[in-house]
Amino acid sequence: MFTQDDVNILKNQLPSSAVMEIYRRTRISRPTIYRFLNGEKIRTRYQLKIYSAALKIIERDKIKTGKIRQERSRIFNTELDD
Repeated sequence: MFTQDDVNILKNQLPSSAVMEIYRRTRISRPTIYRFLNGEKIRTRYQLKIYSAALKIIERDKIKTGKIRQERSRIFNTELDD
């Protein structure tokens, strides 16, 4: 279903705590999640659930990172103006 390149891109963008969070969201066993992220074959329905949960985690982290950068810019610009 997903190419190894798709999975590698996803894997590289996930935070270190992602496997536990994917487990909490999907209730798919951690060994199965690791197998998927390492390119091993698992059931299609599990692939879809894991991939979807991982995308949501990545999106959430990008939003957080953007907010942190905005706050940093606001603080540094304010300090420079003083």
